[in-house]
Amino acid sequence: MTMKIQAMLDWSSEEKAAKAKEWAQSLFTLRLQKATGQLENPMKIKELRKDIARLKTAQHMSAAEAAAAAAHETAAHVATSEETDSSKVTETVAAPKPKGHATPSGKGAKKRAAAAAKGAKKAAGAGAKAHAPSKKSAGASGKKAVSAKSKSAPAKSSKKK
Repeated sequence: MTMKIQAMLDWSSEEKAAKAKEWAQSLFTLRLQKATGQLENPMKIKELRKDIARLKTAQHMSAAEAAAAAAHETAAHVATSEETDSSKVTETVAAPKPKGHATPSGKGAKKRAAAAAKGAKKAAGAGAKAHAPSKKSAGASGKKAVSAKSKSAPAKSSKKK
């Protein structure tokens, strides 16, 4: 039952959709058989899941190729048209949007966005403003360092006779 993705790429989109529906139903049946203890070969579930994943990958690859071909045709059509104004070419063929963070939404989104902006300002201004060193890092310049032994009770001296 294991299929190669190259064979799946040759199928039409209707065939891919029909196979996806058929295999999903088969997977449901196999899971039902497993739950009732009637499944003879449990590896069939794993193979079928991988075949479904390959089919979905083939569908996405076909869709991406179709979109790339359509974009290429549009760009070629615009470039070879009678009006080859460079400003029109750049307007019709838009660069892909960079993937960024989603716009904040939900409870407290405005406050979080404001806090993030404030944090960014603070980080930008931190380089110009230097802080005084802490007491621990002052070292020899501050008070005389006291060891832990001197704080405790005086040590007993052992006298050897």
